[in-house]
Amino acid sequence: MELTPIKVRGKRQRGGNEVAVVVPEKRRKASVKSKLQRSQRSQRSRESKASYLEKIPLEILERILWYSENVNLPRSSPLVGRLLSGHSTLRETFIVAFQPTWDAWFGSVGHRDDPTRPTEGNPEFQSGLLEYSWTNISFILECWDFYVRRLAKAQPSGTDQPFHLQHLRIWGDADNPTNVILEDDSYLVDPQEASRCFFHDYAAFKAIREHIGYHLRTFTQPNPSTFLQVHKDTQIPDSLFTSPYSDESLQKLFWLVRGGARLSPDQTWELTLQAFHDAVPETLPHAGEVNIVMVKLLFTLRAYYAWPQYVIDEEEDRIYSILSKFVPGPTAEIVDEYKYIALMVSGS
Repeated sequence: MELTPIKVRGKRQRGGNEVAVVVPEKRRKASVKSKLQRSQRSQRSRESKASYLEKIPLEILERILWYSENVNLPRSSPLVGRLLSGHSTLRETFIVAFQPTWDAWFGSVGHRDDPTRPTEGNPEFQSGLLEYSWTNISFILECWDFYVRRLAKAQPSGTDQPFHLQHLRIWGDADNPTNVILEDDSYLVDPQEASRCFFHDYAAFKAIREHIGYHLRTFTQPNPSTFLQVHKDTQIPDSLFTSPYSDESLQKLFWLVRGGARLSPDQTWELTLQAFHDAVPETLPHAGEVNIVMVKLLFTLRAYYAWPQYVIDEEEDRIYSILSKFVPGPTAEIVDEYKYIALMVSGS
């Protein structure tokens, strides 16, 4: 007669004496149910700990953001930030911030430094939004297109031309800088693709090397006329003056300059001087690689006029010393380019 094996807790079984432990079905179901209950209790606990603001429906939370014009509201909690980070919410927020300015000056050209220029919109709200990385040029132009389409749709029907907006070509064309057109009904903005005007102007603005001879012959002070698409006190993000300069960051800076933005009082000449050094480096390996678009954007912002005279003199000397470092000697086009840069810096 065999003895009944006794299982000792914690002692390993050998070979055929291994005993399989089967969890009763009822206990397994009870275990799953208890886990589900714990999960539900945890969720209810988190919901009960949520603040009153976090419990507000998105539609109301959006309006709180728009009426308060407080860009720090999404930072009040991770949940609020997540609720307000939807693409449609961000787009409408940007439009709400800039629409007062756009409505007042739609399609108009004015003087960026005109002291009598009316002030529509909240510059702090606009400046705060422009600091965010998601307000890149693609997003900005998407908002502009959305705004123009909405405006065109709201125009009264029953007329031959319900939507009429001329594309004022302040900078001419990319292939012809002399083709500056301010009034011509043959250049109307397509409300479905209004942002195409921006890309046309950017291409014309950056086509400097292709027409360097023309720019040297016709050099004048920076044109103060711009579109008026930002509040005159809206601040340009400092990050746009910091290298490396991507085409996207240059386009965003051009959009602001094109829209009437100015350097703010706390953006000192030291900031723009460093931006100029980054755009016109003199040390290897980037010596001679000039970012002429940034140089001209600083000129259009009248940044060089705020430099002390001794700094202007030093930079002129530095520009011509860079030319002497070219081996072999610089081409005629490069010489003209550096002459044009020196003219912009000195203002004469």
